[in-house]
Amino acid sequence: MVKVNWLIGEWEGTGPNGNTQQVSYKWAIENVAMSITTGGRMQNSGVLGFDRTKGKLVGKSYSRRGHIDTVWSFADDKIIEKLKINVTMQGENREFNIARSYRSVDKNTMEMTMHRLNSDGELGEVMDRFGTTKYKRKNLKGNNN
Repeated sequence: MVKVNWLIGEWEGTGPNGNTQQVSYKWAIENVAMSITTGGRMQNSGVLGFDRTKGKLVGKSYSRRGHIDTVWSFADDKIIEKLKINVTMQGENREFNIARSYRSVDKNTMEMTMHRLNSDGELGEVMDRFGTTKYKRKNLKGNNN
């Protein structure tokens, strides 16, 4: 969990559609489990923790439309989150598999990029529709963001 420590805090960015996106990472149990809440149009709430039986960092979140199962890993100074999204859209159950990469630019800035997964289930090309969103840390003492 130490590798995700820098995520702790409140973040805000502007998505490619111009909408404000908010995300909050807080320790539910310090260095064991983290709560994750997203705001804006798509609200989710979930938890991230280390599954000792699988030896993986995993997450589960819920929204009004369904749930998301995630597996987290690390590569090239980035956090890689693979998502299995299960939602109900227009009365139909659907499943999507995508990935997000997170990169710390500095202590108050991160970038999140949406990716397709390739046929092997590994990180693929950037999804042009979503691209990269830059987030700024909010509510820091002495920070005027």
